[in-house]
Amino acid sequence: MKGANGVPPSLARHLPRHISAAAHRIGRIEDLRDEAERLEITLPASLERAIDKRRREYLAGRISARRALSDLLGTAFAEGDVAADDDDVPLWPGGVVGSISHGAGFGFAAVASASFCRGLGVDVERVVSAGQASRLGPRVLTDRELDLRGGENGGLTREEMFTLAFSAKESAYKALFPIHRRVLGFSDVELERRDGAQGAERSGDLRLRATIDRDAGVVATLVGWYAITCDSDGSGGAATWRLWTLVMSS
Repeated sequence: MKGANGVPPSLARHLPRHISAAAHRIGRIEDLRDEAERLEITLPASLERAIDKRRREYLAGRISARRALSDLLGTAFAEGDVAADDDDVPLWPGGVVGSISHGAGFGFAAVASASFCRGLGVDVERVVSAGQASRLGPRVLTDRELDLRGGENGGLTREEMFTLAFSAKESAYKALFPIHRRVLGFSDVELERRDGAQGAERSGDLRLRATIDRDAGVVATLVGWYAITCDSDGSGGAATWRLWTLVMSS
């Protein structure tokens, strides 16, 4: 499944060359600490006593961010960690925008020059069950998205369509919040179009519309990319279906 810097090849092949992305599996805390130490990444004091899961997620996300930054900036990037502000927004080096996510067993990050785009958002989710999709659909999806989910999905199951819309909204929020500092609900972001869904690891392009301020009529159109992957954790257990999204605000 892994491509350059751990990103699924089915997603990486869609990304503009100006975007650098990386992913790192959320493994044992000992292994993550070793890699983090090599990259001069440290746990914040606030996480030293956190549960193991939270510490592992943080380190996998920051390891991914460091690798993406090194790929983007090369020798221009100084060693060290990516801190966060009071809203938990990552503090990137000057002239860089980006996003960090952790879920479905992976840390995932993407960065780009601020001259290329205003914001990036990433997300990775496990594909939900049929019961979860039916139960959560009316709370998460707009009427238009519910119609899309119930119709011809172009090679995606209803569960995959729900997870795609949910993940794309999460990515859109991460791309827009650092710019506007506004909290958006699920109904404020709508998946308008999805292209592609071919092969064993299906992938394609996205377009979304976000309403930033309804009273002022401020809206944003975002483009993005997605991939659905399936792999095993190597333990002999059931395979895991994951949905990856990366959304850009230009």
